[in-house]
Amino acid sequence: MPGVGKASKEKSKSSTQSKLTGFGSQVVEQLTANANKAASATGTETSLADNMERAAAGEKEANVTRTAPDQPRTDELYVFKEEILGEIRKLGSEFSGRFDGVMKAIEDTQKQMTECTERMDEAEMRLSSVEDQQSDMKAEVERLGKRNKHLEEKLVDLETRSRLNNLRLVNLPEGAEGSDTCAFLEGWLPEALDLIPLRHPLAIERAHRIGPKRGLDASPRTVIMKFLNYRQKETVSRAARSKKEILYKNHRVRFYNDVATEVHKQRKQFDNARQQLRQLGLRHGILPPATLVLTYKEEVHRFTAAAEAQNFIMKIQEEHTE
Repeated sequence: MPGVGKASKEKSKSSTQSKLTGFGSQVVEQLTANANKAASATGTETSLADNMERAAAGEKEANVTRTAPDQPRTDELYVFKEEILGEIRKLGSEFSGRFDGVMKAIEDTQKQMTECTERMDEAEMRLSSVEDQQSDMKAEVERLGKRNKHLEEKLVDLETRSRLNNLRLVNLPEGAEGSDTCAFLEGWLPEALDLIPLRHPLAIERAHRIGPKRGLDASPRTVIMKFLNYRQKETVSRAARSKKEILYKNHRVRFYNDVATEVHKQRKQFDNARQQLRQLGLRHGILPPATLVLTYKEEVHRFTAAAEAQNFIMKIQEEHTE
């Protein structure tokens, strides 16, 4: 019957509603059963509809009866929920403000980083340019250094050549030359060096002592003389080397070639080594411009640095002590 099918659907609907609400299910089931019984007895669809309306009204009354005592609790939950939502909105607003500040700081940092990157790129370009210029300048400095050294050596050579006609006389007593140094030397040198007779008398262009006057206890100043003729200077130099001892009134004097100031400094660095070589009785000498030469065990050794010569002399002394 159509009425019975419709009543079954309404029963299922009522059962579902009773399960959802969880309260008043027994009342709904009882009303539904009564409605089904009435429908079966009368067989009319109108009576069944009336009973169903009554059942729905009963269910509504049951729901009202169930929810009425819980109404204050629902209001409290609503208020509590609103408070929570309000706090959440407040926190959201606060976090939003802070987040905006963080984002602004990040943007400023990114801007600074961009500026720093640009400056670094510019600095790298400048540095690269400076390195290239430095490389060119380094090559130029090396070239100029080599040229400067060459010019210095050439200048020293020219100065040494300009002094080829000069001789230095060391340890001649002060005042021995009198007022005319050239005349004194021209008369004393042939006699002291056994140069008599000479084909031509010695001709000295200039002669004087080097440096200011010293005290009586100080060593006498060196006399420098310039010969008018280079050959006469060489004659006097060879005679001084061949004669073992040259005296002036019981004062031993020595002759040396005049050299440039730089060469003189280079030769002076060998003074200590030469003194030790004299104590050892080894033959030695100076080759132009400033090379120490010595003969040891019939072998010739040359040194351009004082440290090398000193190390070699120490080895010789160790061999003698053994």
